[in-house]
Amino acid sequence: MRMKINSLFSATSILIMCAALVCLNFIAARINAKLDLTGNRLYSLSEGSRAIAAGIDDEAVIQYFFSRSAETLPVMLKDYGRRVQEMLNEFAALSPRLRLEVYDPRPDSDEEEMAVRYGIHGAQIADGTSFFMGAALQFQGETHAIPFFDPRREAFLEYDIASLLARARETGGRKVVGLLSGMALSSQQFTQPLMMQQASAEDWLFVQELERTFETRVLSVGLEEIPGDIDLLLVLHPLAVSEKTEYAIEQYILRGGKAALIVDPSARSVPDTSQAAQFGRETGSRSNLPTVFKTIGVHYDDQLVVADSRYSTRVSSRSGPVQYPFWLSLDGDSFNRDQIITALLESMMLIEPGFFKPAPDSGVGFTALISTSRSLGTIRSSQLALITPQNADKYQPADGPLALAALATGRFRSAFAEKPDGSSYAGSHLAQADQDVTVLLVGDVDFISNSYSLRNLNFLGQNIIQPLNHNIAFLTNALEFMTGSTELISIRSRGTFQRPFERVAEIEKKAQAKWYSVEQELTDKIQELQRTLNQLQSARSQDNLLTLTREQQAEIDRFKIEQLEFKRKRRDVRKNLRQDIERLGTILAVVNITVVPSLVLLAGLYIYFRRAGGRPLLGKRRNA
Repeated sequence: MRMKINSLFSATSILIMCAALVCLNFIAARINAKLDLTGNRLYSLSEGSRAIAAGIDDEAVIQYFFSRSAETLPVMLKDYGRRVQEMLNEFAALSPRLRLEVYDPRPDSDEEEMAVRYGIHGAQIADGTSFFMGAALQFQGETHAIPFFDPRREAFLEYDIASLLARARETGGRKVVGLLSGMALSSQQFTQPLMMQQASAEDWLFVQELERTFETRVLSVGLEEIPGDIDLLLVLHPLAVSEKTEYAIEQYILRGGKAALIVDPSARSVPDTSQAAQFGRETGSRSNLPTVFKTIGVHYDDQLVVADSRYSTRVSSRSGPVQYPFWLSLDGDSFNRDQIITALLESMMLIEPGFFKPAPDSGVGFTALISTSRSLGTIRSSQLALITPQNADKYQPADGPLALAALATGRFRSAFAEKPDGSSYAGSHLAQADQDVTVLLVGDVDFISNSYSLRNLNFLGQNIIQPLNHNIAFLTNALEFMTGSTELISIRSRGTFQRPFERVAEIEKKAQAKWYSVEQELTDKIQELQRTLNQLQSARSQDNLLTLTREQQAEIDRFKIEQLEFKRKRRDVRKNLRQDIERLGTILAVVNITVVPSLVLLAGLYIYFRRAGGRPLLGKRRNA
């Protein structure tokens, strides 16, 4: 009887479990909930993205064109294409007005024609056919496109999609950038006596680059109020700015205005002629916005110039090429890879730059975009007149790295108790920002001058601007970022979906370093041997030109022996490298195969003994 009851209970339990499973699946399919346990929360959208998607107030369709059926498409691109679709699904789930349509544009199909019509770019794969991985947004009768989802921008996939939605929501023309500069940016700009003295023979070409994207408007250096239709205020090397102008800049920022402040402790593009009179040699002029910097909670000293031996630039001198540490040739290590502005930059050149630090107890959110190395120092800008390439190491060491460009974010407080006397500022005095505001800070203005950023070429009668580095790309990236919506600025950089084996990479790096040292050692020996052979050759008599001496033959034999020894060492290093990686792979495989099943087994045994109440595993069952 007891066995029948137990069997009935077992069957009932199974039915209940099956019914519960069906109900759970039914409920889960209708609830948009998930738990993201990935590193860097790769599958969770930022609050900024959620706000942008929720702000879609009309029917919108994202059309994703992905050639998933292309047989020769690399696995890496197929995986990335699926991740893009998953991200688009996340956005579509945030708004009932946003719908996702997915197309597989095969060759010579209607879908391919539609993709091309919407501006989606096809890329060539191995068999010569085109594959597509882009998106078009249809919103209010207009089409906005991401021509191609570049896998190199994987960390900014969320930002790119959110930017697409944000652009579609915007109305009106191009963003307006107000240029407030203490120097003449064009040869026709002679609005003030100070600018007439500093006018260059040629225009600053970066302005032409900005005008490709923005509407630019030159503002008076002496203004006392920023026009209300300015979307972003770009302050360039502000010389002799009055208190009233600083107040206007500060109040513009406190009211949520977006600003980029570019100052310089030694601007070569605008020489300080007073230094030439004193030392017989020109130095750069200095610019500062002390009150504005106090407002946003950052420290900047317009009398300190950064030197960095790690990024020093090779310059010509009378004694030959030398390294000049006050001109910084920056590479990828100096850029913040987690920030959209600098993520893909590879090279920049800064000329005698300054630096920024968050002021003590300011509470400002401070994010370095471009940083020095730790091999740095500072020098007073007034002392640069005494520096030559030969004594360029005469600077004071400093702790680093230091921020050469940064973003400052916060609800800033005014540094003014009230409106300055005599100011024509029409608005009421604002003591503190109502919301978080972000300001871009750059400690060098020479980086956008023609000499250090661009080259103007004449090709068949056409002027072509050729970049020398990523200086202008940094500026345009920053301004595009700053003129985006507040939600866009708040979107974080995502981590990469690729999770490399860091231990394997470390082993490979050590083995490669070891191999490189062996190779370098042999290279030195080869060069030494070659010098010896050259000396022997020059000492030979004219009668013996075609005959090797005994010493030369011995040297050649020794070289061959050393060459064989090098090859043997290289084989050993590569063998050890493979063994280390294979050993690590074996350990990982054993862990993956044994650890989880062992934990499950131990958990099962624990539950069994708890239920058995300490009874023996084997025993006779009593019949009822």
